[in-house]
Amino acid sequence: MIVAETPSLGRSIVDLLVDERIDCRLVSDLTDRELATWAPGREPVVVVACNEPYCRTARRWSRGELGGAPLVVVGARDPELWRLPGVRVVPLPLHREPLLALLRDLVSGRYSAVSP
Repeated sequence: MIVAETPSLGRSIVDLLVDERIDCRLVSDLTDRELATWAPGREPVVVVACNEPYCRTARRWSRGELGGAPLVVVGARDPELWRLPGVRVVPLPLHREPLLALLRDLVSGRYSAVSP
């Protein structure tokens, strides 16, 4: 799940992931309706494209509003993010391989322990 707080950055991340055949979906915000579809323990990896001084999705995550979803923030300038345990912050300029390795690791870790 790609949250495009910065739309152009969000689209670039989606293009990268689609090119690598990594399943993803682009949204501009995580609505309550979207969150209601997530099963506990099966939340998607959330990647936030945010090159702004305030990352609203990460702040919601820090308040527990996104359940147990792993969070990766790309391009963050929000100084609070570095203090939040569990948030993975990927600075700009974006380096392709480290981001892909991180996302593959998070995705495989989320679903390898879940029985069918």
